[in-house]
Amino acid sequence: MEKQFSKYLNGAANPEEFSSVLEELCAEESGNKVSLELLKFWKETLSAPIENKENSQLLDKIHHRIALEESRTVAKRFTSYSNLLKVAAVLITGLIISTSYFYFKPQKQAEIATIETVKTPYGARTSFKLPDGSEVWLNSGSAITFPHQYGSVRNVELTGEAYFHVVKNGKPFTVITGYGKVEVMGTSFDVKAYENENFVTTLVEGSVNVSNRTNQVATLEPGQQSIITSFDKFSMNVVNTDLTTSWRDGKLIFVKEPFANVAKELERWYNVKIELQGERLKKLGYTGTIEQETFGEVLELINTTTPIKTSFNKNTRILKISGR
Repeated sequence: MEKQFSKYLNGAANPEEFSSVLEELCAEESGNKVSLELLKFWKETLSAPIENKENSQLLDKIHHRIALEESRTVAKRFTSYSNLLKVAAVLITGLIISTSYFYFKPQKQAEIATIETVKTPYGARTSFKLPDGSEVWLNSGSAITFPHQYGSVRNVELTGEAYFHVVKNGKPFTVITGYGKVEVMGTSFDVKAYENENFVTTLVEGSVNVSNRTNQVATLEPGQQSIITSFDKFSMNVVNTDLTTSWRDGKLIFVKEPFANVAKELERWYNVKIELQGERLKKLGYTGTIEQETFGEVLELINTTTPIKTSFNKNTRILKISGR
């Protein structure tokens, strides 16, 4: 098992070995054994020569495995799908990609700073703690980068969506995205910064300053949400934070949400591509809650409650939706 696990973590396992390791990970009685193997692998990685290393093959195989298993169990209840996501969450939590760089003190003594990245593919979510004890929930199709140890400031770089519960320790905490940044001291908030989408910050408690790429700044109060467009335009709304942050509890809650936005969320949660036929359909408002449904059940729910027609190709994983 040790040899198979090593090949699995290095992306070198064949299909039979991959299936064997996955079954071992799913078994409740193998928890301690898996933890020991992960610890051993982590120590071996830290002792290896310093280099930029990203195990993209492992990530791709996890992503592919999730998609394959889901397509085989479309007709089953959520329990099977939930177990698979739990496995994915365990794996992704361990998928910490470390890079190192050198810097020099005035005394010319070389030191090493380690940068870590946690990624979640479409169809999976995970949660973990940062070096300062702050909690992070990472949504599907997202990545976050942070130093192994913080200095005078606490910075993280985010692509995608994450919910933060930041501990207060006297040092500023900053979330940096490609569209702007969020600065706090200690608070709970949600940041959404997916590529080609609006930059959205929702404050649950505390206080945050949100700035765009032109350094315009807005201060949020609990229950407020800021939206920054691709043209760096600000808007502010009062929202129900229980709805906007429900994803971290395994729920998608929509209230008169434009179907174009609903489609984007479903794409990330179920690892599919959704094609909407017609502009009218994109603006159609949808209200509903998705919590413990397989993708097949979601299609049935949408067909029943919305005047649309759907066609899903399991081979390409493309869902086409048109009006009726």
